[in-house]
Amino acid sequence: VALVNRLISESLRPRHLPRLALNQGIPAEHRVMVVIPALLSSAAGVTELLQRLRLHHLANPETHAQFALLGDWADADTEHADTDAALLAAAVEGIAALNARHPEPAGQAPRFILLQRQRRFSTSEQRWIGWERKRGKLEQLIAAIAEDDPAAFLDLGESSLIAPGTRYLVTLDADTGLPPGRLRELVGVAAHPHNAPRLDP
Repeated sequence: VALVNRLISESLRPRHLPRLALNQGIPAEHRVMVVIPALLSSAAGVTELLQRLRLHHLANPETHAQFALLGDWADADTEHADTDAALLAAAVEGIAALNARHPEPAGQAPRFILLQRQRRFSTSEQRWIGWERKRGKLEQLIAAIAEDDPAAFLDLGESSLIAPGTRYLVTLDADTGLPPGRLRELVGVAAHPHNAPRLDP
């Protein structure tokens, strides 16, 4: 399988998709959210995730971009674990510190947010887990953006306020970098009319 994949990838040239230059930055009508799906399992892990969010922003300081930590708890035998409250408090405090350091203009949604879910009981695994894990929280986030209903996530006030008009979602693993200017390039590709999705009726 590895050999076939290698042969195919090296025999096909990459196709350069048309894109908008967006020389003045990402416009409001193409607002984007960058999310890191992750587990809040330790204080050190929370600190590292928050630092990763900040680095993404520093490399791509777009006015119309929001950076979110999309959190779940680790699987457990009960709905709530003893460490949940402390980890949530640390994450909320860290998000507030990031927003204080990199503030948005008054009246706008914060630049950094935390979207955290509660556990649900899984009958197949007989444990309390985040519904459908990574795929599930991304599905619920897309629904929250499309339907303007963030009920799937904890209400953390300003710290969980999704910016209205978000059109694009960029998902990054916790160990994935976002090089300078790359966010603008990705949005430029998605925003080009020739790349618009076509739905089969």
